Amino acid sequence: EESGCTVIQVDEPALREGMPMRTEKKEEYLKWAVDAFCLSTAGAKPSTQIHTHMCYCEFNDCMEAIDRMDTDVNSIENARSDNATLEAFMRIGYTKGFGPGLYDIHSAVVPPVSEQYNKLKSFLTLLKVEQTVVNPDCGLKTRAWPETIAALRNMVAATNQVREELGLIKNTPSTAVSGEYDEQKCGCH
Repeated sequence: EESGCTVIQVDEPALREGMPMRTEKKEEYLKWAVDAFCLSTAGAKPSTQIHTHMCYCEFNDCMEAIDRMDTDVNSIENARSDNATLEAFMRIGYTKGFGPGLYDIHSAVVPPVSEQYNKLKSFLTLLKVEQTVVNPDCGLKTRAWPETIAALRNMVAATNQVREELGLIKNTPSTAVSGEYDEQKCGCH
């Protein structure tokens, strides 16, 4: 925060990873996991957004715990679940910011703009616009730079199309999705 950071993301809050097999111990464990997560972000200013990301898992038996976490935005892997994961969150009345993965980063296939557009539109049948955060399924470390950049460009283009349709932006600058990837400028090589 002292450096100007306004968003902190804490990945994998360990709700499922260490959950006991015995039913009678699950609630105590989930309370501990939520308390640990909240403690790890307790020093953040109220103006700092707290995000978390959770990978594919069975969330149904820990949905209330997820809702108790003091996050502003929760992003999840969702692209391969046919929105089943997103629907599980909506069933409990999840109202915080939500980023269901728009495309599967584990695939080398670069999803076209039309596919990402359709997926985003399907999210908006379940989520409020102001609640929706657009993001890929997970981190991008499994992909090479050219396919990563192409997929992200398509994601931005699809997002801008939806925003234009909703009247959220007008005359989207083409520079938002154009330009060449420059490894030297990126500093990520």
